[in-house]
Amino acid sequence: MPAVLQSILSYLALAAALINLVRRKWSLNLLALMLQFFCLFPALASILSSELALIQPFTGLMVTLILYITLVNVGSIEKLELNLKLSSGEVFRALAGILLIAMLRAFIPVLQPAVFPQVPAQHLFLSLALVLLGSLQLGTIREPFYLAIGLLTFLAGFELLYSAIEFSLLLEALLVTVNLSLAIVGAYFIIKNAESSPE
Repeated sequence: MPAVLQSILSYLALAAALINLVRRKWSLNLLALMLQFFCLFPALASILSSELALIQPFTGLMVTLILYITLVNVGSIEKLELNLKLSSGEVFRALAGILLIAMLRAFIPVLQPAVFPQVPAQHLFLSLALVLLGSLQLGTIREPFYLAIGLLTFLAGFELLYSAIEFSLLLEALLVTVNLSLAIVGAYFIIKNAESSPE
């Protein structure tokens, strides 16, 4: 795959993670989560075989379906409306996320040769940016759905980084299990919240 296209898809994955950090529209968040997982395929395919690189997007599709079915069952899926007006909290999260990405982009040329010389700079940038955005989401929200998305984003970045350092089928199977377990636990808490909330 051309480097330019791979770079565009990497930034698209980061844009999807930023949408999940900033917006609180469940339909939009599910679409962004699925887009994020699928845009990671070229980065993984550049270091792994196509068959192994497909594991993460396929897992992402399964995770998204689990969360979607749960939200449909509790009646929490709303019609997708693109409202460009942002609240003060959304503006804060957007600026914090963009600042983290910009700082990471600036420090990658120093960080990559010193700490991860075997990982390509663009690959390292994408993986660490996802880890940071997932961590930021975990620190700014308490709703189970968004906590699950934050954890999934964090794990996607970790998996991307670890695959470039030393790929292990056993660890890959463990991460797939963890991702699916997170989706199931997230679904449980979504249902529990829906049952306990007043009509």
